[in-house]
Parts: sequence; C-alpha cells; structure tokens
Amino acid sequence: MIKIISLTLITFSLYGAQIIEITQKQQVDLGVKTQKVIKVDTISLPPYNGIVLLDKKEIISVSSNIESIVKEIYVSDFERVKKGQKLLTLKSNALLSIQRDYIESNIERDSASQNYQRDVKLEADGIISKKRLLSSKKMMSSADISVKLNANQLLTNGFTQSMLQNLKVTNIPIVQKNIYASKSGVIYKIDVNVGEYVQADKMMIGIYGDGKRYIELSVPVKIVESVSLGDICEFSKYSAIVTAIGNVVDIDSQSVQVRAEIQNAASIMINRVYGVKIKKRVEGAVKIKKTALVFVDGESFVFKRVDVGFEAIIVNVISEGPVCYIVKAKLKDDDLLAVTSTAALLSAMESEDE
Repeated sequence: MIKIISLTLITFSLYGAQIIEITQKQQVDLGVKTQKVIKVDTISLPPYNGIVLLDKKEIISVSSNIESIVKEIYVSDFERVKKGQKLLTLKSNALLSIQRDYIESNIERDSASQNYQRDVKLEADGIISKKRLLSSKKMMSSADISVKLNANQLLTNGFTQSMLQNLKVTNIPIVQKNIYASKSGVIYKIDVNVGEYVQADKMMIGIYGDGKRYIELSVPVKIVESVSLGDICEFSKYSAIVTAIGNVVDIDSQSVQVRAEIQNAASIMINRVYGVKIKKRVEGAVKIKKTALVFVDGESFVFKRVDVGFEAIIVNVISEGPVCYIVKAKLKDDDLLAVTSTAALLSAMESEDE
C-alpha cells in the first residue's frame, strides 16, 4: 500500500500541536477541501419563553381611603389617561365628619390660644396663679394636637395642603372629592359603578403606567452561567437589555429567572409570552462548519491549513447551530480549515501518535 500522507510529529498534547505534512496533490487525492473561518462578535443562545412584565410600582390601584359613594366616572376601560386627568368624583359622609372635626378643633385651638395669651398677662400682674396659667397652656397644647390629628386624617384621605388651608380660612367643607390619575397610562380595569358605596381601600380603577417594560425568562442553570448583565435579548420586533440575573434556582425546572428591560416598549402587551433569544458578546470566537470538527479523548480539534499541510488545533465549543459551531480557538479571519476528509487526517494523526 502506498503511504500518501507523510507525518512529521512536532508535539501533541493538551498544550501543544501536531503538524500533518501533506502535499497539494495528496489533498486532492484524499478529497480534502478547506473553508475560511468567520470571526463572530456575538453568539445566540437557544430561545426561551419569556413573559412581558410591568414593574410593580407602575401598576396603579386607584382607591379611596375612606368610605364613599361614587358620584361620577369620567373614564372607560382601556382608555389612555394622562397624569392629572380626572377619573372619579366621590361623596363621603365620613369625610364631611372629619372636616367638621377639623373646623371645630381649629375654633377650639384659637379660643385656647386667646385664653392662654390673656392668662399670661393676668399671671404677670399677679391676678391668677402659676398653676392656672399652666392649666391654660395645657388646654392650648391639647387643642393644637387635635388640630394636627384631624389635619393628618384629611391629608391621608386625599386633601392637599391648599385644600386644608382653604378649609381653615373659610370653614366651608368640601362636599365632593375628585380623584386624579397619579401617572399617565392605560386603564385596565374599572371595578365600580356610579352610585355604588365603596369601602375604604377598595380598588376602584386599575392603571398600567407608562413606565419601563421588562421581559422575564427562565434560563437553565448551565446556560445562565454564560449570561451577563448588558447582554441583548431579541424577540419579535423588540430588543431588551439584561438588567438582572436571579440567584435562586427553581427546584423543579432547575432554571434561574433573567430580567431584561425592553427598548421602545410603548406598544407591547403586558403578560404576552414570546420566544426570546439571548445574544451574548464574545471575544476570540469564530464560526466553523460542523464537518471541520473532530473529537479525540474528550477534546475537540480542527485542522488548520499551514504551508506544509495541516496543524491540529484544540478548540472550545461555545455554541451549536444546525450546520455550524461557534468555537474559541487561536484562529484568525483568513485561516483555512479542512471541512472534508477530516477523518483521514485524524487517522493519520492518530497512527503517527502511536
């Protein structure tokens, strides 16, 4: 049998390389064809199902902090509203009661303050005792505390400082209270009707605010180790940037939650599920045909064209596609790899190694 491949062993180990000397004619005889490697800057991880979420602080629940009757509703389901837009008008007997207490406590405080100022002069003139003056001061302090408590109740129930000041000056209570949108967004739920009596803290209207949208996906533990903050997620016509990677593994699926902030997400639907690909930036990676790769004792090799033949080079596979691998190796853009008859080259390499 004619030996058509002449080998010259330079070194072969995990830390070295082997040169297979082969002439151009011998390459033709063996049917060895080559192809240039392609440098890649990103790799695409397999698609995972992701769900579109809104940050919880952007899910707005409109309620009244006090028992009320709904007098008017100015918006409808799925309507877009702007910050400050009127949503509801409420009437509350309980709110009227708090306003009455506030008015009365202000009157009592003014009276107690006048009495104290009078008693200060009387005590200075020796007409009343020090004990009487201290009692007058205590009554003024008590009245002041009552005013502050009633004021805080009103502020908690939707009053503003200007409304409170107006009530203090005019002593005219507000019969109806208007509720306004605290943020721009879309009405996703109206849970009251005109004329309905509502308890304190009952959600009347729900709004999805125009805040950031996120895509959240479950990524297997083995894969998530290669995901980094700043990696790009792509799905449908959208893209998102990875902003958070969980550190708690789901015991059943052995996956970790990854969250990415969606760019230009104004039109996206909340809770919709998409197939999401994660694109990761890599350095020193190239794309090669699957036929270029051979395996020896758990190691992956390719055969790079050199002047005298081919050099066997160890590579690390980091991604797999239908017809190509993405590998990390000491390869350049213009390097040529054997993509056919690699079994013959491997056989020659192994026989020389023996």
